[in-house]
Amino acid sequence: MRLARCVGFLCLLATLVGCEPPAVDAPDPATVDFGQFEGDVVAQWGADGRTMTLREGLTYIDSQGRRWLAPAGSVVDGASIPRLFWSVIGGPFEGKYRNASVIHDVGCVEMRQSWQDVHRMFYEACRCGGVDEAHAKIMYYAVYHFGPRWEPIVENVIEQATDAAGQMVEREVAVQHIVRVDPPPPTPDELDQVKAYIEEEDPQPAAIAHFTRDSLRRRPSHRKHGSSPRSGADAAPRVTERDPSAWSDRTTQAQPDLRRLPSPSGMEPRTRQSDELASRMRAVPQRSAADRWTGGPAGAERQLPPLAQYEQEQVTQIVRQHLEQQAGAARPAEYQVQRLRSGYQVRVQFLHEDEQGQLVPYAGGTCLVRVSRDGQVREVVNEAD
Repeated sequence: MRLARCVGFLCLLATLVGCEPPAVDAPDPATVDFGQFEGDVVAQWGADGRTMTLREGLTYIDSQGRRWLAPAGSVVDGASIPRLFWSVIGGPFEGKYRNASVIHDVGCVEMRQSWQDVHRMFYEACRCGGVDEAHAKIMYYAVYHFGPRWEPIVENVIEQATDAAGQMVEREVAVQHIVRVDPPPPTPDELDQVKAYIEEEDPQPAAIAHFTRDSLRRRPSHRKHGSSPRSGADAAPRVTERDPSAWSDRTTQAQPDLRRLPSPSGMEPRTRQSDELASRMRAVPQRSAADRWTGGPAGAERQLPPLAQYEQEQVTQIVRQHLEQQAGAARPAEYQVQRLRSGYQVRVQFLHEDEQGQLVPYAGGTCLVRVSRDGQVREVVNEAD
């Protein structure tokens, strides 16, 4: 009885002097529910040694009970994960994050859920597969800020139809699409900045999603000189600062290589229209827009006008402005411009400065940009090389 009275007196005294309740420790990551996988990756490698086709379905059930399915027959290649970040924990089909990368690939191809949800699912799936917290957070930053993005839009396209007299005619119709609007791929320097950010601040996933690449660039690093990051090998070369005025864009006219073009998925205006370019583009005969990247169905044999120098320069300028606005910084790059029936395709190879001070291409630094006939950036798809 005396002991109980003493305990009660001490509790009352603590209340009167304003003592705060004891701090509650953060939950043990080992006890956090990251969902579960159903099935295993059973697949057949393609002849290219890069893609693989699932022979059996794989399902991931996230912490909210949502089911994410990679059905049998899905073709995956790891392209949904920025190539530069493969150096952190290996290729997309290696080790503990293989299951997560397969589910993520399918989610990015199907584009049925928001890109934010698909990327958050990837983080949880990595943790479910046994990827340690630091590496999973690095990969989450990679896909959220540098990975695929998409959204629905409506565009006017030209379709071919047969009129009452049996003649083939072209008509303009409004069509809704889901479009890929990937951000510019990361630089080797941004890879280092991401690793330092995760190592030094250990942010939560919600904070990672809100920490933009501009915030990353402005963030002072506290890493000691010469120290290596805790969360991965420093495999990629660093970018040294250089005056952007010293960069000279390398623009060339590309020869058609339609086999490399991705399947269409929509359009999205992103840059300011060039009136001069738009007026000249409208003079080019427009064909079927059934395939927005190739500009027409297989077997079409209509001759396209040659690409003029002014078109290359103006299309390059439109694409460069769009990408640098999205990246928040000037980016040296090589541009290859090719005419399509629906506009233009531009293959962009970003460059970085090597140890000898030379601007050189780097793996994972390429993207394909589609520009409409009226000078609008319609689609951006990063390539995994």
